[in-house]
Amino acid sequence: MKLIYIYDALCGWCYGFTPVIEELLQRFENEMEVEVLSGGMFLSANHRPASAMYNYISQAHKQVEAVTGVKFGPAFLEEYLHTDDVMDSEKPSIALTVFKQYQPANALSFAHDMQLALNYDGKSLNDDDTYRHLLSKYQLPVEEFLAKMKEDANRYDTVQEFKQVEQWGITSFPAAILDDGKEYFLIAKGYTPIERLLEVIEKIKGKA
Repeated sequence: MKLIYIYDALCGWCYGFTPVIEELLQRFENEMEVEVLSGGMFLSANHRPASAMYNYISQAHKQVEAVTGVKFGPAFLEEYLHTDDVMDSEKPSIALTVFKQYQPANALSFAHDMQLALNYDGKSLNDDDTYRHLLSKYQLPVEEFLAKMKEDANRYDTVQEFKQVEQWGITSFPAAILDDGKEYFLIAKGYTPIERLLEVIEKIKGKA
């Protein structure tokens, strides 16, 4: 089985859902692999400075914390959201595209690291230094990685990923698709607790 996890690095509910996906993979161990795709939540017309999102996120984060158990850091809530840093999904999405060329098996871990860097540590995902810090954990060639993020081919592949997600009819995040080798099943549209995911997967397996 393959789980296709569709997320966006800037999506608060995705930040809360990634630990659920990690737990799901632990439950199934060698039975399930994961592919992480970027949905592209903040692109072109949706670009906005972080400060423009302050009023919304300063309230909405409370519900995400209450439902999912994750915590948003003071550096994000009290500092980052008062800056004019542009919330743009493209750069972290390209970073994931490049990361998958090096260590595809660790893509979920890297995706979560980007979420933590933003939502807890208040780091900008537009800043190369944020990636320098994150990549040291994976012992990757940092400057080579950053150079690849600027290549047109990797931007093109990332845009194709956005288009694939859109073709599936997925316009909000997070989402998860289960590929049982014969067909695709949409098993999560929005945050979904682990118990519900396990229930749905067992039903799918029972039909196989």
